[in-house]
Amino acid sequence: LRQVFVIQTILVALTLPFPFLIELALPTVTAAIILLPFALFVYGRVLVIVSAISSRSMTDELQNDTLNVLRSTPFDVRDIVTSKAAAAVWRQLEDLGLLMVGVSLLSTPLLISYYGSLWSMDQYPIITRFAIICGLGVSIVRMLLEPFMMAMVGVLMGTALRTRSAAVTTTLVVGGFYFLCINLARLIHMSWPLRFVVDFVMPISLPLLIIGLVIWLTRYLIERT
Repeated sequence: LRQVFVIQTILVALTLPFPFLIELALPTVTAAIILLPFALFVYGRVLVIVSAISSRSMTDELQNDTLNVLRSTPFDVRDIVTSKAAAAVWRQLEDLGLLMVGVSLLSTPLLISYYGSLWSMDQYPIITRFAIICGLGVSIVRMLLEPFMMAMVGVLMGTALRTRSAAVTTTLVVGGFYFLCINLARLIHMSWPLRFVVDFVMPISLPLLIIGLVIWLTRYLIERT
């Protein structure tokens, strides 16, 4: 995966001295657009499965009263809840790996088309190339952070609600609201510095903040109980 990203980065950088390379990549936009709904479906399926597994795992621990057994081990509560989320993501790691490879191969033409429509690649050659490379990197990192974030939310909801159906449903509603907000924000017309924050900073920083907050809340609920 790293090699694919490095190759794509080099190819994008080469479009500065050799602009004709962009024209060679544009025909692949059609193929990327055709495959995009399938990739989104698979990614959404992974997020749903991860959310369901993590929330059910936590509710089972509470309903069977086995969480206290785990707490008697030398592991901290934070380690226990994060391991629940990590285990849920690990079960879908094969699908996520395939998706990340597919994204790294197919995203570049779409990113060229997207940022080329926002800013002229002739007037802003460095900004557009930098945005394309950052967009590719952020897309790959998001596919690692977001499933873990959803799994952690599932653990929190399982701890708070203690019933499978309620925990899974609430996790999916919270996740759907998050993805709706973070993607709708990209539709707003804005200057390029703010665009960089919305496109590249928020998709990385928000999941990290949410994960940290969720770990703290879950730990608080468990220790209070």
